[in-house]
Amino acid sequence: MIWTTWSSRGIQVLSVLLFITGLLTHQFLIVTTAIFLLSGLILSHYLATQAFRNLRIHTDPSHAILEIGEEIDLSLTIANPLKIAAGVIQLRQGIPYGLSCKENFIRTEFSLAQRQQARVRMTVQGKFRGRWIFAPMDFYQTDVLGWAQMTVQKTASIMVTVWPQRVGLPENFWKSARRLGEMKGQWWDEPDPSLYRGIRSYQPGDSWRSVHPYASMRMNELMVKEVDFTRAFQVEVICHPITNLESWYGIDRDQAEDCFTLAASAIESALNQDYACGLTISCPLPGFSHGTSMAPGTGPAVLADYLTDLAWAIPSGFLSANLEGLMNQIIMRHGLPSLVIVVSPLWDSRVNPFLQQLANQGSVTGWLTTSESRADYDLDIIWRWKKGREIYAEYMARVI
Repeated sequence: MIWTTWSSRGIQVLSVLLFITGLLTHQFLIVTTAIFLLSGLILSHYLATQAFRNLRIHTDPSHAILEIGEEIDLSLTIANPLKIAAGVIQLRQGIPYGLSCKENFIRTEFSLAQRQQARVRMTVQGKFRGRWIFAPMDFYQTDVLGWAQMTVQKTASIMVTVWPQRVGLPENFWKSARRLGEMKGQWWDEPDPSLYRGIRSYQPGDSWRSVHPYASMRMNELMVKEVDFTRAFQVEVICHPITNLESWYGIDRDQAEDCFTLAASAIESALNQDYACGLTISCPLPGFSHGTSMAPGTGPAVLADYLTDLAWAIPSGFLSANLEGLMNQIIMRHGLPSLVIVVSPLWDSRVNPFLQQLANQGSVTGWLTTSESRADYDLDIIWRWKKGREIYAEYMARVI
């Protein structure tokens, strides 16, 4: 959009007066001067429009990932590729709600000559979990002569993902939930999430960690524990941030954020323990309007993907309906017993029949929550957490 400055309006008025005066007095020179001024004004507007339309904006980086409280430097490069000066430019960039800066917006002013570029730097800090996209920037430009002023919004592809917070899980968190397969051997043996098949003689290439010291002493030769790796320990984390069983009641944002914190903590701890971990989120997120369920995986890349998905998730009033379809996906893909952890502020009874099917397949079921309420399902274990305290197991009904 073009805005005329006071000088531009004055030139317009002066040109019209000169043109009328020249016609009335039959003075060709005055008419020529008026036409020259009007032509210069039109040319000024045209050059300003061309320079503004061709401004190029580059962001570095275009997508940043932050932890809450972490800072990052973003840079905007505004380039004028034409042989026409762009004049004086004022830039104003708002800061999304989930990020913090010294001010709520960035404002700067610079001049761009022909084929020149300027770089604007800003430092932002992660404030809240989420996917934050910068709004279009406001540009105010005055042409070289100062006769025309333009204002326009240009979009810069800046997106910042702020991962949810994590809390430390107690050392005995996973040991208290191991109950996969028959644990053959003696009670003093180190617990293993796999199924022991027996003891056999040591063979070259066997890991020294599998050596059974007591059997070796009895047999007077090296003996190793033989395990069945077809029943390896897996974890399924179900993030279900339901804060009220009535969808019309609304969402408790604090409870929902605590749910994301606990889910992120559980998957990070499981993957750091080299357990295969799957993640199910009942919230809509970009590309998945009814939530998503991802098969168990391992490694740093899986952790980054999971934390990003948890950051992008948006709680809604249809979480229970979404969860039913997602639980069916978990049951269909599962052939191995797993530890299934439901992370939710409240217990949703709709999950009961699905958990029962998983329990019948040999899975251990648990609930990780910030609530003091009870579940209407016979869970194996319940963990509770409050801010400022450590996660603790309330009871273990069937865990051995």
